Amino acid sequence: MIAVIRHVLQVLGHAFAGRLRRAWRAAAHRERKLRIGVDIRPFYEPLTGIGWYLYHLLHEIAKRDDVELLLLGDARVTDFGPRLHAGPPPAAQLCWFDLRGRGIIGRAERALTAAAYVLWMKLLDPDVVFGANYFLPRLLGAIARRRVVTVHDLTYKRHPDLLQKETLESLERHMTRELAVADAVICVSESTRDDLLEFYEVDERRVFAIHSGVIPSGARDLGGGRRATHATRSLAPLGMTPPRYILFVSTIEPRKNLGVLLDAFERLRARGAYDGSLVVVGKIGWKAATIARRLRAPGVVHLDYLDPADLAAVYAGAELFVFPSIYEGFGFPLLEAMAHGVPSIAARSSSLPEIGGDAALYFDPHDALSLEALMERALTDRALRDDLAARGRARAAEFGWDRAAEQTLAVLRAVSS
Repeated sequence: MIAVIRHVLQVLGHAFAGRLRRAWRAAAHRERKLRIGVDIRPFYEPLTGIGWYLYHLLHEIAKRDDVELLLLGDARVTDFGPRLHAGPPPAAQLCWFDLRGRGIIGRAERALTAAAYVLWMKLLDPDVVFGANYFLPRLLGAIARRRVVTVHDLTYKRHPDLLQKETLESLERHMTRELAVADAVICVSESTRDDLLEFYEVDERRVFAIHSGVIPSGARDLGGGRRATHATRSLAPLGMTPPRYILFVSTIEPRKNLGVLLDAFERLRARGAYDGSLVVVGKIGWKAATIARRLRAPGVVHLDYLDPADLAAVYAGAELFVFPSIYEGFGFPLLEAMAHGVPSIAARSSSLPEIGGDAALYFDPHDALSLEALMERALTDRALRDDLAARGRARAAEFGWDRAAEQTLAVLRAVSS
């Protein structure tokens, strides 16, 4: 207990000294950095869409020398967690009490660090707090003088039947309050912004559509900042080496509509129109038991969550990418496939036509026969595939994380001023 108290006091003392230095600089009218508090909850599990969104934004924003990033998560880290699944920018400050190596933390230590964390956040006094995952947790919301949140999609309003009950209830409970108090709201597409303004009475001047970015083909960041090119990877370590395959990438859950793709693929295979495989990359999610059984069908290869380098290799080897999702706020997999020059087909739904533009083919997400026809056309028409590949690369090049970070930073600055 004494060691924990000593550590807490040391951290608070350092924060208090920093607060005094900032006050002195302000009194002396010296230029100060924008202090951004960031909710890093998305880093506490393997990164998918929202996690990668936050990761790349932070690493781009951290390049600015007039910004300080304060990474706010759990009050403490112990030998038992939480564990970060992404490396933070080197210059960012991880704000937690580091109790690793101190054995099991008892109830008294937990109470002490929880109370001290509130004081620490007050001393850090960020100019604005940024939440990349819809809403801020209660503690961060309580200390935020200004706040900006990102809304990724309105599935819970458009298609509530496609979400888990717990997720639906959480979003319904928190979002009305969050939107009432947020100084600005970022939406990842115009489609999501339109949905937000349709379902909530929000001043449209506080709602900004900022497209996310995409990693250039050939290299992709890993959690620790390493890079790996797909040219140096092979699919052999993954236990999957089909010479030809159609690709799907996403968590497997109802709104991803994988059943329609499986129907179309099975029909192509049954009549001998395609002798390749269907590779499905993604974790089995909610309400996916029936689809999971179908992933054992002939010609179908299921790979679980892949690290970025292996995923890049899988993209690079595909001859066609299909994204049949019923609803997407942005649609990272579609953009990633196009960045790798993979001819792509997507559902004509939500934000997907906005993201894909004229670089993809589209179909009604409920029409497996239409998808089957498009797949056969793309697989047999080499000129069409080459055209889609070229258009896809050009389209993906329009979506840069540097641009997304600059626009996001502009919103954060405006709110904090």
